[in-house]
Amino acid sequence: MEEFWKVLAPRITVLVTTMDAKGRADVAPFSFVSPVSFNPPLLMISVGTNKHSYWSIMQKKEFVVNIPTESMLEKIWVAGEKWDPEVSKIERAGLKTAPSEKVGPPILPECVASLECYVEDAKKYGDHVIIIARVIKTHVNEEFLDEEGRLKVDLVRPPLHVADNLFAFPYVTKEA
Repeated sequence: MEEFWKVLAPRITVLVTTMDAKGRADVAPFSFVSPVSFNPPLLMISVGTNKHSYWSIMQKKEFVVNIPTESMLEKIWVAGEKWDPEVSKIERAGLKTAPSEKVGPPILPECVASLECYVEDAKKYGDHVIIIARVIKTHVNEEFLDEEGRLKVDLVRPPLHVADNLFAFPYVTKEA
């Protein structure tokens, strides 16, 4: 199957904030993202080398992974559109920002959580680069977590990318 990734769906969609060499913050949605290790805390994102986010990440070696809610879908759409790098997609999408504690790119406080990351490694595979990053600081909006620290999926309904312009929104029916 030529477009195999479409059956590996749905995938959580995150908003990655970056900062370019000129100190300008940017945002882009990613659905090729996954935890890699508990200890040390590592995650993986995969990005095409033709993306502005890729170049900013590789220049600064840092970024923030922000986990949005269903209510942020319109902002995710705007963040995913192609814009002139001189134009702030963060402002255009109406996203609020706050300073990170450890990295330059801002966090998005209306998100469920923000994970500040330093790049550990990057390697090109096919038309994408897999970036392994260490999570160095986590910001979590506790209202979105249950007493066990798990995501309240019914409340958050994180956007899950199916393919192209199609998203799904999960809900929990029962515990196994």
